[in-house]
Amino acid sequence: MSVFGRFQGKTPLPYSWVISGSLAIGPMPRDANDWRQLELTGFRSRFSCCYLCEEICPPPLQWSQATVSLPDHRRQEPLRPGRLQQALEQAEALVAAQPATYLHCMAGLERSPLVATGLLARHHGIDVFEALQRIRLCHPRAMPLYSDLEVLARVLEG
Repeated sequence: MSVFGRFQGKTPLPYSWVISGSLAIGPMPRDANDWRQLELTGFRSRFSCCYLCEEICPPPLQWSQATVSLPDHRRQEPLRPGRLQQALEQAEALVAAQPATYLHCMAGLERSPLVATGLLARHHGIDVFEALQRIRLCHPRAMPLYSDLEVLARVLEG
């Protein structure tokens, strides 16, 4: 039986590997079955870009995890460069310590692709827009806000 056969009637999370075997992005897991699907795939850590009030179902207790809340198109607050830098550093440390990290935001469209773009740019020494192009090859749904990409470019330059 396939891994997904155990989740009959439930659509699997649409995540994408950004750095094979190390980092994947996608939407927030919404229940224990979503976490189990990820666990069966080999994930043991997660980085969340969500606000605590957005979190629906926490990861299993044994998972390594970190959270840095970032705003999305609803503009809960301005995206501060220091907060984005903190997100990049914590996500990078989590991936280094526990490969097979699941990076998520609410829908897997804006915030998690933004952080993944920054990580990929650093990892490969490329600019933000080339990194985003690579992200979109594996995760076509990626739509970080342009203004946030500008902040990311400044963070990576500085």
